[in-house]
Amino acid sequence: SGVFLGWLLVLATAPAVAVDTTNFEVKTSRDLVALCSTSASDPLYHAAMGYCLGYVDGAHDYHLSITSGELLKPIACHGPEVTRQQVVDVFLAWSRNNDSLLDKEAPIHGLMRAVSAKWPCK
Repeated sequence: SGVFLGWLLVLATAPAVAVDTTNFEVKTSRDLVALCSTSASDPLYHAAMGYCLGYVDGAHDYHLSITSGELLKPIACHGPEVTRQQVVDVFLAWSRNNDSLLDKEAPIHGLMRAVSAKWPCK
């Protein structure tokens, strides 16, 4: 999608989380947080960042698809200038303030909660 361009850089303000192969199962928001905040020095960095960015793109494309008709209204509304980096930053910031939800929901819920809080539809 043209909305999310470029590669994710290491987030200076995000705590680096040690990632392991079980995080790639992405069962919870905490797994996605681990992947999206992987340190550049981690041997799994490139795989983790690829997964993180792919997840963000997939969620965005699916959201656009299911809300393109009359049946469902969008839950997050941002302009085309928003990058994947910004979405990941918003998700990681949201995760720091919502630790109690990170193990309770599928990662799509956390990601969509984060973007809908940052860019609500009017």
